[in-house]
Amino acid sequence: MKLKRSVKFIIPAVVVVLIVVAVVVHALPKKKQTNSADAAGNTAGNLMNGGLFCEYNNKIYFANPYDHNYLYIMDSDCSNARMLNSDSVASLNIYNDKIYYVKNNFSKEMIGTILRGQLFGIYQTDLEGQNSTMLYNHLTGSVSLCGNYLYYQHYESDVGITLHRMDIDGENDKLVSNTPYNPSCVSEGKIYFSNTDKKNVISTLDPKDDSISMYYDANSYLPDSEGNYVYYIDISKGYSLVRINKNTKTVELLYGKDNCKVINYNLYGSKIFFQLEGDDNPGLYRMNADGTQVEYIASGDLTNIHCTSQYTFFQYFDNQGVLYRVPTMGAISYPEEIRIQKES
Repeated sequence: MKLKRSVKFIIPAVVVVLIVVAVVVHALPKKKQTNSADAAGNTAGNLMNGGLFCEYNNKIYFANPYDHNYLYIMDSDCSNARMLNSDSVASLNIYNDKIYYVKNNFSKEMIGTILRGQLFGIYQTDLEGQNSTMLYNHLTGSVSLCGNYLYYQHYESDVGITLHRMDIDGENDKLVSNTPYNPSCVSEGKIYFSNTDKKNVISTLDPKDDSISMYYDANSYLPDSEGNYVYYIDISKGYSLVRINKNTKTVELLYGKDNCKVINYNLYGSKIFFQLEGDDNPGLYRMNADGTQVEYIASGDLTNIHCTSQYTFFQYFDNQGVLYRVPTMGAISYPEEIRIQKES
Protein backbone atom coordinates (compact mmCIF):
# COMPACT_ATOMS: atom_id res chain seq x y z
CA MET A 1 0.00 0.00 0.00
CA LYS A 2 2.89 2.41 0.74
CA LEU A 3 4.33 1.80 -2.74
CA LYS A 4 1.02 2.61 -4.40
CA ARG A 5 0.72 5.82 -2.35
CA SER A 6 4.24 6.86 -3.42
CA VAL A 7 3.42 6.32 -7.07
CA LYS A 8 0.30 8.46 -6.71
CA PHE A 9 2.43 11.36 -5.37
CA ILE A 10 5.24 10.93 -7.93
CA ILE A 11 3.01 11.12 -11.01
CA PRO A 12 1.52 14.56 -10.21
CA ALA A 13 5.01 15.83 -9.33
CA VAL A 14 6.36 14.70 -12.72
CA VAL A 15 3.48 16.43 -14.50
CA VAL A 16 4.19 19.68 -12.63
CA VAL A 17 7.89 19.49 -13.56
CA LEU A 18 7.05 18.92 -17.23
CA ILE A 19 4.69 21.90 -17.26
CA VAL A 20 7.33 24.14 -15.66
CA VAL A 21 9.96 23.01 -18.20
CA ALA A 22 7.56 23.67 -21.11
CA VAL A 23 6.79 27.18 -19.82
CA VAL A 24 10.49 27.98 -19.39
CA VAL A 25 11.39 26.69 -22.87
CA HIS A 26 8.56 28.69 -24.43
CA ALA A 27 9.72 31.82 -22.61
CA LEU A 28 13.31 31.51 -23.85
CA PRO A 29 14.20 33.90 -26.68
CA LYS A 30 13.87 32.17 -30.05
CA LYS A 31 17.01 31.96 -32.15
CA LYS A 32 16.85 34.19 -35.20
CA GLN A 33 17.12 32.66 -38.65
CA THR A 34 20.45 33.63 -40.15
CA ASN A 35 21.69 33.68 -43.73
CA SER A 36 25.20 33.43 -45.04
CA ALA A 37 27.00 36.77 -45.23
CA ASP A 38 27.06 36.65 -49.04
CA ALA A 39 23.37 35.74 -49.43
CA ALA A 40 21.49 37.43 -52.28
CA GLY A 41 17.77 37.11 -52.96
CA ASN A 42 17.67 37.47 -56.75
CA THR A 43 19.93 38.29 -59.67
CA ALA A 44 20.97 41.93 -60.03
CA GLY A 45 19.58 42.02 -63.57
CA ASN A 46 16.14 40.87 -62.46
CA LEU A 47 15.99 43.34 -59.57
CA MET A 48 17.13 46.19 -61.82
CA ASN A 49 14.13 45.32 -64.01
CA GLY A 50 11.65 45.44 -61.15
CA GLY A 51 12.14 41.99 -59.57
CA LEU A 52 8.96 40.57 -61.11
CA PHE A 53 10.55 37.11 -61.61
CA CYS A 54 12.78 35.08 -59.30
CA GLU A 55 13.96 31.49 -59.84
CA TYR A 56 14.53 29.32 -56.77
CA ASN A 57 14.98 25.53 -56.53
CA ASN A 58 13.85 24.97 -60.14
CA LYS A 59 10.70 27.00 -59.63
CA ILE A 60 9.86 30.44 -60.98
CA TYR A 61 8.10 32.81 -58.62
CA PHE A 62 6.60 35.72 -60.50
CA ALA A 63 4.12 38.56 -60.72
CA ASN A 64 1.45 37.33 -63.14
CA PRO A 65 0.59 40.19 -65.54
CA TYR A 66 -2.62 38.40 -66.53
CA ASP A 67 -3.90 38.45 -62.96
CA HIS A 68 -3.14 41.85 -61.38
CA ASN A 69 0.54 40.91 -60.87
CA TYR A 70 -0.50 38.49 -58.12
CA LEU A 71 2.19 36.16 -56.78
CA TYR A 72 2.32 32.93 -58.84
CA ILE A 73 4.65 29.95 -59.10
CA MET A 74 5.47 27.66 -62.04
CA ASP A 75 8.09 25.13 -63.06
CA SER A 76 11.20 26.37 -64.84
CA ASP A 77 9.72 25.22 -68.17
CA CYS A 78 6.64 27.43 -67.53
CA SER A 79 4.33 24.50 -66.76
CA ASN A 80 2.06 23.96 -63.75
CA ALA A 81 1.46 27.64 -62.99
CA ARG A 82 -0.67 28.41 -59.94
CA MET A 83 -1.41 31.35 -57.69
CA LEU A 84 0.23 31.52 -54.26
CA ASN A 85 -1.53 34.58 -52.91
CA SER A 86 -3.44 37.65 -54.04
CA ASP A 87 -0.73 40.19 -53.29
CA SER A 88 0.48 42.19 -56.29
CA VAL A 89 4.25 41.90 -55.98
CA ALA A 90 7.56 43.43 -57.07
CA SER A 91 11.21 43.27 -55.91
CA LEU A 92 10.97 39.51 -55.35
CA ASN A 93 13.80 38.11 -53.22
CA ILE A 94 13.99 34.47 -52.11
CA TYR A 95 16.51 32.87 -49.78
CA ASN A 96 16.45 30.16 -47.11
CA ASP A 97 12.90 29.16 -48.11
CA LYS A 98 11.57 32.67 -47.41
CA ILE A 99 10.00 35.02 -49.98
CA TYR A 100 10.44 38.76 -49.55
CA TYR A 101 8.61 41.24 -51.75
CA VAL A 102 7.15 44.70 -52.03
CA LYS A 103 3.38 44.71 -52.08
CA ASN A 104 1.97 46.62 -55.02
CA ASN A 105 -1.30 48.26 -54.02
CA PHE A 106 -2.31 50.25 -57.06
CA SER A 107 -5.15 52.73 -56.87
CA LYS A 108 -6.32 55.51 -59.16
CA GLU A 109 -5.80 58.05 -56.38
CA MET A 110 -2.05 57.29 -56.37
CA ILE A 111 -1.46 57.80 -60.11
CA GLY A 112 1.31 60.29 -60.74
CA THR A 113 2.74 60.26 -57.23
CA ILE A 114 6.35 59.46 -56.42
CA LEU A 115 7.48 55.79 -56.66
CA ARG A 116 4.63 55.33 -59.16
CA GLY A 117 2.32 55.40 -56.16
CA GLN A 118 2.08 51.63 -56.11
CA LEU A 119 4.81 50.00 -54.04
CA PHE A 120 3.60 49.89 -50.47
CA GLY A 121 5.12 47.76 -47.73
CA ILE A 122 7.62 44.89 -47.47
CA TYR A 123 6.35 41.40 -46.71
CA GLN A 124 7.80 37.97 -45.93
CA THR A 125 6.04 34.66 -46.63
CA ASP A 126 6.89 30.98 -46.88
CA LEU A 127 7.38 29.29 -50.27
CA GLU A 128 3.63 28.73 -50.58
CA GLY A 129 2.94 32.44 -50.20
CA GLN A 130 1.35 31.81 -46.81
CA ASN A 131 2.09 32.82 -43.20
CA SER A 132 2.62 36.39 -44.34
CA THR A 133 4.47 38.84 -42.08
CA MET A 134 4.46 42.57 -42.74
CA LEU A 135 8.00 43.84 -42.16
CA TYR A 136 7.45 47.46 -43.17
CA ASN A 137 4.26 49.38 -43.88
CA HIS A 138 4.98 52.44 -45.99
CA LEU A 139 5.84 53.55 -49.53
CA THR A 140 8.81 51.56 -50.76
CA GLY A 141 11.12 51.50 -53.77
CA SER A 142 13.64 48.80 -54.70
CA VAL A 143 14.42 46.07 -52.14
CA SER A 144 17.39 43.68 -52.04
CA LEU A 145 18.39 40.96 -49.62
CA CYS A 146 22.06 41.20 -48.67
CA GLY A 147 23.19 38.67 -46.08
CA ASN A 148 20.98 39.13 -43.03
CA TYR A 149 19.62 42.50 -44.08
CA LEU A 150 17.03 43.95 -46.40
CA TYR A 151 18.19 47.18 -48.04
CA TYR A 152 15.35 49.24 -49.41
CA GLN A 153 14.42 52.65 -50.75
CA HIS A 154 12.34 54.31 -48.06
CA TYR A 155 9.94 57.18 -48.77
CA GLU A 156 8.54 59.87 -46.50
CA SER A 157 6.74 62.94 -47.77
CA ASP A 158 8.86 65.39 -45.75
CA VAL A 159 12.29 64.00 -46.72
CA GLY A 160 11.69 62.15 -50.00
CA ILE A 161 13.44 58.88 -50.87
CA THR A 162 16.32 57.58 -48.74
CA LEU A 163 18.14 54.25 -48.36
CA HIS A 164 17.32 52.17 -45.28
CA ARG A 165 18.10 48.71 -44.06
CA MET A 166 16.51 46.34 -41.57
CA ASP A 167 17.06 42.82 -40.32
CA ILE A 168 15.36 40.09 -42.34
CA ASP A 169 12.74 39.80 -39.58
CA GLY A 170 11.89 43.50 -39.86
CA GLU A 171 13.73 44.54 -36.71
CA ASN A 172 16.37 47.27 -36.27
CA ASP A 173 15.36 49.55 -39.13
CA LYS A 174 17.95 52.28 -39.71
CA LEU A 175 18.83 55.04 -42.15
CA VAL A 176 21.86 54.14 -44.31
CA SER A 177 22.02 57.18 -46.59
CA ASN A 178 19.96 60.24 -47.41
CA THR A 179 20.68 59.42 -51.06
CA PRO A 180 18.40 56.66 -52.44
CA TYR A 181 21.13 54.45 -53.92
CA ASN A 182 19.85 51.51 -55.95
CA PRO A 183 20.58 48.35 -53.87
CA SER A 184 19.79 45.87 -56.68
CA CYS A 185 23.30 44.49 -57.22
CA VAL A 186 24.43 42.26 -54.35
CA SER A 187 27.69 40.45 -55.03
CA GLU A 188 30.12 38.69 -52.69
CA GLY A 189 28.47 40.24 -49.65
CA LYS A 190 28.56 43.84 -50.89
CA ILE A 191 26.23 46.16 -52.79
CA TYR A 192 27.51 47.71 -56.03
CA PHE A 193 25.81 50.89 -57.21
CA SER A 194 26.20 54.10 -59.20
CA ASN A 195 26.99 56.83 -56.68
CA THR A 196 24.84 59.76 -57.76
CA ASP A 197 26.53 61.93 -55.12
CA LYS A 198 29.89 61.41 -56.82
CA LYS A 199 29.16 61.82 -60.55
CA ASN A 200 27.91 58.22 -60.85
CA VAL A 201 31.20 56.52 -59.96
CA ILE A 202 30.84 52.81 -59.22
CA SER A 203 30.82 52.38 -55.45
CA THR A 204 30.36 49.56 -52.97
CA LEU A 205 28.52 49.41 -49.68
CA ASP A 206 29.79 47.03 -46.99
CA PRO A 207 26.97 45.72 -44.73
CA LYS A 208 29.45 45.19 -41.87
CA ASP A 209 29.39 48.91 -41.14
CA ASP A 210 27.47 50.42 -44.08
CA SER A 211 30.68 52.12 -45.22
CA ILE A 212 30.79 53.32 -48.83
CA SER A 213 33.93 53.06 -50.97
CA MET A 214 34.64 54.07 -54.54
CA TYR A 215 35.29 51.03 -56.71
CA TYR A 216 35.92 52.60 -60.11
CA ASP A 217 35.84 56.14 -61.47
CA ALA A 218 33.31 56.02 -64.31
CA ASN A 219 30.10 57.81 -65.23
CA SER A 220 28.11 54.63 -64.73
CA TYR A 221 24.54 53.38 -64.81
CA LEU A 222 23.20 50.01 -63.59
CA PRO A 223 26.44 48.29 -62.47
CA ASP A 224 26.34 44.51 -62.09
CA SER A 225 29.18 42.54 -60.52
CA GLU A 226 29.41 38.97 -61.82
CA GLY A 227 32.46 36.69 -61.62
CA ASN A 228 35.66 38.46 -62.62
CA TYR A 229 33.92 41.51 -64.08
CA VAL A 230 31.76 44.50 -63.24
CA TYR A 231 29.37 45.36 -66.07
CA TYR A 232 27.75 48.78 -66.50
CA ILE A 233 26.33 51.28 -68.97
CA ASP A 234 28.93 54.01 -69.55
CA ILE A 235 27.08 57.32 -69.86
CA SER A 236 30.23 59.19 -70.96
CA LYS A 237 30.68 56.78 -73.86
CA GLY A 238 27.27 57.39 -75.36
CA TYR A 239 25.50 54.83 -73.17
CA SER A 240 27.73 51.98 -74.33
CA LEU A 241 27.69 48.68 -72.47
CA VAL A 242 31.13 47.89 -71.01
CA ARG A 243 32.78 45.76 -68.36
CA ILE A 244 35.79 46.13 -66.05
CA ASN A 245 38.18 43.31 -65.30
CA LYS A 246 38.30 43.13 -61.50
CA ASN A 247 41.95 42.04 -61.46
CA THR A 248 43.46 44.43 -63.99
CA LYS A 249 40.84 47.23 -63.91
CA THR A 250 40.93 47.33 -67.71
CA VAL A 251 37.72 48.34 -69.48
CA GLU A 252 36.29 46.31 -72.37
CA LEU A 253 33.69 47.73 -74.76
CA LEU A 254 30.90 45.18 -75.23
CA TYR A 255 28.43 47.15 -77.33
CA GLY A 256 28.44 50.75 -78.46
CA LYS A 257 27.50 52.56 -81.68
CA ASP A 258 26.87 56.12 -82.77
CA ASN A 259 23.29 57.37 -82.64
CA CYS A 260 22.05 54.62 -80.32
CA LYS A 261 22.03 53.93 -76.59
CA VAL A 262 21.92 50.86 -74.39
CA ILE A 263 19.27 51.87 -71.87
CA ASN A 264 18.69 48.59 -70.04
CA TYR A 265 20.18 45.11 -69.78
CA ASN A 266 20.10 41.84 -67.88
CA LEU A 267 23.16 39.65 -67.47
CA TYR A 268 22.56 35.94 -66.89
CA GLY A 269 25.49 33.54 -66.93
CA SER A 270 27.22 33.75 -70.31
CA LYS A 271 24.48 35.85 -71.94
CA ILE A 272 23.47 39.52 -71.87
CA PHE A 273 20.05 40.69 -72.98
CA PHE A 274 20.00 44.42 -73.67
CA GLN A 275 17.63 47.07 -74.91
CA LEU A 276 18.81 49.46 -77.62
CA GLU A 277 17.32 52.88 -78.26
CA GLY A 278 18.05 55.15 -81.22
CA ASP A 279 18.42 55.03 -84.99
CA ASP A 280 20.12 51.65 -85.33
CA ASN A 281 17.23 49.16 -85.27
CA PRO A 282 16.05 49.71 -81.68
CA GLY A 283 14.73 46.81 -79.65
CA LEU A 284 15.85 43.79 -77.69
CA TYR A 285 19.18 42.03 -78.39
CA ARG A 286 21.21 39.16 -76.96
CA MET A 287 24.97 38.68 -76.99
CA ASN A 288 27.64 36.71 -75.19
CA ALA A 289 28.99 38.22 -71.99
CA ASP A 290 32.24 39.09 -73.80
CA GLY A 291 30.37 41.12 -76.43
CA THR A 292 30.50 38.56 -79.23
CA GLN A 293 27.63 37.02 -81.24
CA VAL A 294 25.12 39.88 -81.15
CA GLU A 295 21.61 38.65 -82.03
CA TYR A 296 18.50 40.68 -82.74
CA ILE A 297 15.37 39.49 -80.91
CA ALA A 298 12.49 41.97 -81.13
CA SER A 299 11.76 45.55 -82.12
CA GLY A 300 9.95 48.21 -80.17
CA ASP A 301 9.92 49.88 -76.77
CA LEU A 302 10.45 47.07 -74.27
CA THR A 303 10.51 46.81 -70.51
CA ASN A 304 10.78 44.32 -67.61
CA ILE A 305 13.52 42.04 -68.99
CA HIS A 306 13.80 39.07 -66.61
CA CYS A 307 16.09 36.06 -67.04
CA THR A 308 15.70 32.52 -65.71
CA SER A 309 17.62 29.34 -66.52
CA GLN A 310 15.41 28.33 -69.45
CA TYR A 311 13.59 31.48 -70.56
CA THR A 312 13.97 35.24 -70.65
CA PHE A 313 10.73 37.19 -70.30
CA PHE A 314 9.87 40.71 -71.40
CA GLN A 315 6.92 43.02 -72.06
CA TYR A 316 6.20 45.95 -74.30
CA PHE A 317 6.07 49.27 -72.52
CA ASP A 318 2.66 50.24 -73.91
CA ASN A 319 1.09 46.84 -73.18
CA GLN A 320 2.42 45.37 -69.96
CA GLY A 321 -0.53 43.03 -69.65
CA VAL A 322 1.04 40.63 -72.18
CA LEU A 323 4.14 38.51 -71.51
CA TYR A 324 6.68 37.25 -74.07
CA ARG A 325 9.55 34.79 -73.77
CA VAL A 326 12.62 33.60 -75.67
CA PRO A 327 15.20 30.95 -74.73
CA THR A 328 17.88 32.28 -72.39
CA MET A 329 20.53 29.97 -73.82
CA GLY A 330 20.70 28.14 -77.15
CA ALA A 331 19.22 29.21 -80.46
CA ILE A 332 17.06 32.34 -80.44
CA SER A 333 13.52 31.83 -81.69
CA TYR A 334 10.84 34.34 -82.55
CA PRO A 335 9.41 35.81 -79.32
CA GLU A 336 6.56 33.68 -78.07
CA GLU A 337 3.57 35.14 -76.30
CA ILE A 338 3.00 33.13 -73.15
CA ARG A 339 -0.32 33.19 -71.36
CA ILE A 340 -0.62 32.25 -67.71
CA GLN A 341 -4.21 31.33 -66.94
CA LYS A 342 -5.87 33.46 -64.30
CA GLU A 343 -7.14 31.40 -61.38
CA SER A 344 -10.79 31.83 -60.56
